[in-house]
Amino acid sequence: MLSTLSRLLWLSLLFIGVTPILLRAVEERAAPMAPRIPQRDFSAAKLGVVADQPRSVTIELQHAIDEVAGAGGGRLVLSAGDYLSGPLRLASRLDLHLAKGVRLRILSREENYPADSKRYQGFLSGTGLTDFRLSGEGIIDGQGAPWWRAFRAKELTLRRPQLLYLESCERIELAGVTFLNPPNTHVSLRLCREVRIRDLMLEAPGDSPNTDGLNLSGKNYLITGCRISTGDDNIVILTPSASDGTAPLSESYTVRDCAFGVGHGMSIGSYTSGGIRDVLVERCTFDGTTCGIRMKADRNRGGLVEHLVYRDLVMRGVKSPVFISSYYPKEPKSPSLDVARPVNALSPRWRAILIENLDASAAQNSIILWGLPELPLEAVTLRHVRIASELGGKLYHAGDVKLEDLTLATAVKPALDIWPAPSAARP
Repeated sequence: MLSTLSRLLWLSLLFIGVTPILLRAVEERAAPMAPRIPQRDFSAAKLGVVADQPRSVTIELQHAIDEVAGAGGGRLVLSAGDYLSGPLRLASRLDLHLAKGVRLRILSREENYPADSKRYQGFLSGTGLTDFRLSGEGIIDGQGAPWWRAFRAKELTLRRPQLLYLESCERIELAGVTFLNPPNTHVSLRLCREVRIRDLMLEAPGDSPNTDGLNLSGKNYLITGCRISTGDDNIVILTPSASDGTAPLSESYTVRDCAFGVGHGMSIGSYTSGGIRDVLVERCTFDGTTCGIRMKADRNRGGLVEHLVYRDLVMRGVKSPVFISSYYPKEPKSPSLDVARPVNALSPRWRAILIENLDASAAQNSIILWGLPELPLEAVTLRHVRIASELGGKLYHAGDVKLEDLTLATAVKPALDIWPAPSAARP
């Protein structure tokens, strides 16, 4: 095995200068701009929103949002209590503040949600907003169980509502709020820019369908101090789908000091056709997560993903600590069963990735790096990585990989399976 690893290291000598350039790309960028919201408070109660009512306050709460917007913006404060509401349209220059003790519960019947041809409207939603903040220590309760049952029984023809859905918005901040049990995704930010997300708690059962924590696309995100347990991706960065590979680029993401519980992990993809670059994930923990680092695409939905740094990560009981696959949702039984195909705009390409200071214990798999025969992985570095797992690692069409201080303690041998044999690439 040592001789095999030595050959693998040889393949990466030409890429030894990639790491400093990569670190500069993800570290030397400005923090997202904060929302610009007038510093004045509006009491939701004084605008007619009364807590602890047996009925919905949808009309009153929407009226309060519209009043604040009409006054030029400010902070709308919901005081402690229980509120039941249907879908709400948000506004620019608004800080929707859920004080400690607020429980904002969503109506669970389908007829309460407007729909287009594909989906129900999100509970909190906005398009084209500038300067929006959701703040406070309150709870948004999605009461998702009836929706999950209907989905499993195939009684729904449209996509279930998301708790928070923002599209093409700029200067957004989400701070302190707890999201529970959404019918679908907790938070979906599509093609947004200048986004700050901090100290959120996102929680749903591990078997709840499609309950992504943070589903993100766009540019310049800072995510810190969040605790996320879900039935799907804890955090996922992707691009909108585009059959011709022309989806907008997603770039400049920092994820720091977050705790990942059950869920599918810190994910990239599976839609990457517009390209994803400049991502930094650091000082995070993963407990019982399906994957830790997860990158996924396929030949019909891929694109260029580059300049990714993952460092200072601790994983316990994670099924697959490091997982990169160009065959989502299912890999071939063997890498030898696939043949190279023509490269096009939707071919998944993974390039310039650094994973360092990762410690994983009680894993099932170790590292799985699985590229395409026509597009192997490019310039991937694993440094100071320690994984204790039941099964060994897989490097299939991994291309240019550099391993530095890699420790794989596996119950099943070999510790690392490589295809094709790296010696075949030598002149």
